[in-house]
Amino acid sequence: MQEFFSVSLILTQHLGRNLGSAPGVTLSKVAKYRRGLLFEQNHHVILADLGGTIGIDLDYITPRNPAITAMNYMDYGFGVLNHKDMANISRLRRSLSFSKFPWMSCNITHPATKEPFFGEPYEIYRTNGMKLAILGGYAGTYDPSEASGERDLHISNLSSSIKRWLRYIYDTENPDYVIVCLADADDTISRVIHDMEGVGLLITGSCDAASYEENHHASYSAEDDRHIPRYHHHHTGKVMHVELNFKTRTSTYEYLSHSVSRIDREVSQLQEDHRLLDLVHYHL
Repeated sequence: MQEFFSVSLILTQHLGRNLGSAPGVTLSKVAKYRRGLLFEQNHHVILADLGGTIGIDLDYITPRNPAITAMNYMDYGFGVLNHKDMANISRLRRSLSFSKFPWMSCNITHPATKEPFFGEPYEIYRTNGMKLAILGGYAGTYDPSEASGERDLHISNLSSSIKRWLRYIYDTENPDYVIVCLADADDTISRVIHDMEGVGLLITGSCDAASYEENHHASYSAEDDRHIPRYHHHHTGKVMHVELNFKTRTSTYEYLSHSVSRIDREVSQLQEDHRLLDLVHYHL
């Protein structure tokens, strides 16, 4: 067990089922970027999606969703759904049935029971012995009349859902560090970010992909509350790299620091991972 270690979150969004052989950010280029990180010592990598990547809102041709197939091979850790993913619930449920990783949302629920509609709202990851809990949620609006397919889901109040599940996570899992990831965040999210007691890092995804600008800040930090240490970063691009640094104590883990960068340009300049593209084509 290493004394010092890092956890990298590679967060994608709004890729629109862009696998490869195209300019800009693609899933195969993200796979190439991730592979480079795996060679670093004492470094643990978690791939995640904040919505709009599996292309539910696009024309559906193949029986299996190619983005899900690619993300399975890339070893994604989790996904969080956004409004584009929920454009057709029947198609979404069929696609997610092939997913090897969880799609988490604490407030997309069944209308009657108010229990999570797509399975567990959080996941526990053990990195270097540390218990890392990640909770997912949906921060946007959803109108069932605008969606195709089944309409038997409900969007519960985000703030109360987060509080409820954070209590449950701490009561049952006793995590060492907690991250909350929310899809489709806009200005109204300010009402929620002040209720993040016990959360080490809050990451919010944007409603739409923003164009990359050389001097545009990819993230911003909320002021730390005097009583609650909290960091908030807003993902406005297509791929973002969050690196957290920890130190192993005798029986606990100490958070040291973290860095955040949007890496759209860096990833877009990489070569395609043709092995991944061949595997996806073979299994469709």
